[in-house]
Amino acid sequence: MSEKQPAAPARNRRSWHRKASKPVSLWLVSLVVAGLIHPIIPEYRWVLIHIFTLGAVTNSILIWSQYFTEKFLNLRLPEDTRPGQLLRIRILNAGILLTLAGQMLSGMWERSWIITQVGAAVVALILLWHAVSLARQFFRAERGRRFRSAVVAYVLSALCLPVGAVFGAILATGPGGGWHERLLFGHLVANLLGFLGLAAIGSLVVLFPAIWRTRGGPDRTAVVVALAAGGVALAITAALLDHAPLFGIGLLLHAAGWVVAGVGWAGNVITVLKDPRDRVSFAAVSIACAPLWLVGTLIYLAVQSFLTGPHLNEVAVPSIPLLVGFAGQLLIGVMSHLLPSTIGGGAGPLRASSRELNRGALLRSTLINGGLVFWLLADSSWLKIFMSLLSIGSLAVFVVLLPRGVRAQAAVLRGAAEAPPIPENPKPRTNQITAALAVLALILGAFGGLGGPAAVTPVAPQPASSAGNVTEVDVIAGDMVFEPSQVTVPAGNQLIITLRNEDGTAHDLRLGNGIRSGRLVPGQEIRIDAGVITADLAGWCTIAGHHTRGMTFDILVG
Repeated sequence: MSEKQPAAPARNRRSWHRKASKPVSLWLVSLVVAGLIHPIIPEYRWVLIHIFTLGAVTNSILIWSQYFTEKFLNLRLPEDTRPGQLLRIRILNAGILLTLAGQMLSGMWERSWIITQVGAAVVALILLWHAVSLARQFFRAERGRRFRSAVVAYVLSALCLPVGAVFGAILATGPGGGWHERLLFGHLVANLLGFLGLAAIGSLVVLFPAIWRTRGGPDRTAVVVALAAGGVALAITAALLDHAPLFGIGLLLHAAGWVVAGVGWAGNVITVLKDPRDRVSFAAVSIACAPLWLVGTLIYLAVQSFLTGPHLNEVAVPSIPLLVGFAGQLLIGVMSHLLPSTIGGGAGPLRASSRELNRGALLRSTLINGGLVFWLLADSSWLKIFMSLLSIGSLAVFVVLLPRGVRAQAAVLRGAAEAPPIPENPKPRTNQITAALAVLALILGAFGGLGGPAAVTPVAPQPASSAGNVTEVDVIAGDMVFEPSQVTVPAGNQLIITLRNEDGTAHDLRLGNGIRSGRLVPGQEIRIDAGVITADLAGWCTIAGHHTRGMTFDILVG
């Protein structure tokens, strides 16, 4: 007697999700490949960020916001609508490819911004189409359903990306008159907090207790969405007005939405930790840590906005914790739970998939978050590289584990393999946390701590003698050189260096007497008191590989 096959509608749903999710996997693989070959990619930093945000994140939100809208509204669309949704995804990815191509051609063709704008327009139109589709489903559905407000978050999320795309398209033309910073901050808020943030918070109000396998608390979805969306609107308005304090208030308002939601989530975590069994999975830890990175970064940015004055040009955005700690960790964590769930098949097949996707779960989570902490705190450039490889590499393992999990689940569904047995007395493998901390400590020790083995206690600048004068020089960092690369200073003069980074990557300057500029992001400027110069002094950029590529600076006594 042949094994009973899943019902046709269930098979169709699984088939649709596999087809729709394929671009996400392809973009994640592309991100890994691009990261390995980044030295030969034009505008590689921009490209890597947008492969992840525009490619992987946008496709994921398009798929899962549709999935959860149907689930929350109890309004499943007929199967004949799926080809249209797949077409929407294909057009979206064509627009993303055009956007990436336009930016990569910017150094070779001065009108490449046209391609970028066409691509951005395609992406914006697809998301508007998606927003209208979700809104129509919202108004057709029965009123009074518990998580109806989450669908509002999806609609607002889909409307935010076109706003961010418009800002990005204008940025590609190189606007002047102080508009670059305004549009850049508006672009970041609309895309990261609006598009990703609202979609994430709308999903997690339901997913968080489900992934932690415990009961949810009171429904605060409407309040959470109102605070988060209000913060996005206020922050975008403040960015366009170039009003830093108002921008900070908008960020705190958005963070407040996450904090309100987080109160209930903290209760879920505490409940599970009292009796963890096998509930502390990679997905569970990831969705618990990701909001912490977001809220912490928003508070840091808000404080900057309040302290730096009325304008935004002095506010530096820490993009790494937002992209890796929040966006990357959240995406991989949620996908680790959702993809096996949508394939379905019952408890046995799910255990088969979960066993693969949870390999080294606590080890990976500790390396992701611990590595990110040291990546941000490290002064040594080589230590930053090692910690970034640990953190991002632990995320990228998902690309390998995902097909293994799908194959294992499919094998049990087909009857080609036995389902894994239900574990007896399961407990979290906390020894993996210990192992990860040992790895982090070993690497930290090998580099001599956060400052690195070459760290020197800076020598305090000597006061200029009464007979001495002050020599001031302007130095530009760019194209892997300091310009000028050599200055002559009269013996006994105090030297003041104004260093400006006009490159597309970070640089710094360290002098032989221990004086350091600190890391300068593109566009940043700093004044350095090099002290009284009595002998020749060498200087160099400490960023990994920059010194050997010619970033040296010599001070000669004349």
